Amino acid sequence: MILTGELAQQIVDNIMPIVHQNVNIMNDAGIIIGSGQQHRLGTFHKGAKDVIDTGAVVEIFPEDLARYPGSLPGLNWPIVLGAQTVGVVGVTGHPDAVRNTAELVKMVTELILEREILMGEFRSQSHLHEQFATLLLSEHAAASYAQIEARAKLLKYDLALPRLVAVANVRPILENAYHQYGAYDLVSARAQESLLQLLDASDLVAPGDMIAFLENRMVILKHFPRATAANAIGEWGAALVRLVNADNPAASFHLGLGSLAGSPLKLHHSYQEALYALESPHGAEAVASIYDFAVLTSYILRNPNGLATCDAVKILQEKLTARIDAKYDMRNTVRRLLDNNLNLSLTAKALFIHRNTLVFRLKKLEQLTGLSPGRDINHAILCKILCG
Repeated sequence: MILTGELAQQIVDNIMPIVHQNVNIMNDAGIIIGSGQQHRLGTFHKGAKDVIDTGAVVEIFPEDLARYPGSLPGLNWPIVLGAQTVGVVGVTGHPDAVRNTAELVKMVTELILEREILMGEFRSQSHLHEQFATLLLSEHAAASYAQIEARAKLLKYDLALPRLVAVANVRPILENAYHQYGAYDLVSARAQESLLQLLDASDLVAPGDMIAFLENRMVILKHFPRATAANAIGEWGAALVRLVNADNPAASFHLGLGSLAGSPLKLHHSYQEALYALESPHGAEAVASIYDFAVLTSYILRNPNGLATCDAVKILQEKLTARIDAKYDMRNTVRRLLDNNLNLSLTAKALFIHRNTLVFRLKKLEQLTGLSPGRDINHAILCKILCG
């Protein structure tokens, strides 16, 4: 890695209050780029250059100063990353007095730099995921599909898998990190990385899934088999919430779930559904899912286009038409029930069937679709919308 002056000075500023000695960091040309003695910044350090050339520790005693222009008494250690010497760290003082301190400072400096490399890789990967998710979840994804395919190949993301979008507001987690460490970009990146590590270590996020951070939201593109039941999806969401909240007890973590999309170009709709679920009154619950009939009803009433775009609606429509309509005259039964204000006796009379036959049909409706219009107003509204 290239050791920058900004990073070198940050390391010096963090280490010096601990060791109570002046610390210098030199680059691979022997130039001081970080120091507790500001007047020495940008000057040449002969001892550091010898460390770079030989890879050996250079000890400078007071009587050696004439041979080391730009140097003061002290110890100078190579900074080694991946078997490569990238710079030098020096501690000012008599070598016999600062030997242990200098070795500790070298170890700490290398650990910090190794961490910076990992964080750089994380930020780079996170940025790629953010760009990809932004393209894929856009309402204009179709126009950018060639670009989406190219990036999916780069990220080893299988576009053919059915997925849903889960959205969480991670602002409380970030604010808790800011409260402890300060509102810095590095703190934000490390809080995000910690969250990713937590999820990656669980069995809730698979290698084929993707997580991206869009502003203060965490977006998960989660694969489920096409026939996965709504309650199984909800259980996954609940398990994820429990995991995150256990690790972040000060942050109330909530999750919004969109419907399972069969094609990548439908993920935009799943994303909008997940956002709506999260921001709706039901979003105060741990998991708010578009498969919840209360959320779905509210979503359709506020977004009429959802009838054509929401897969959760389409599943209900398919169940009503393909499975039970022909056998039980279900659509007509539901229409008559709603026309008669959910009165079973009047509905049975209008349908010319026995009341017990009507009750059987309604039980069959609930068994196959989960809808019970006589017991829940949201179910009744959905039935009205679906049956016309």
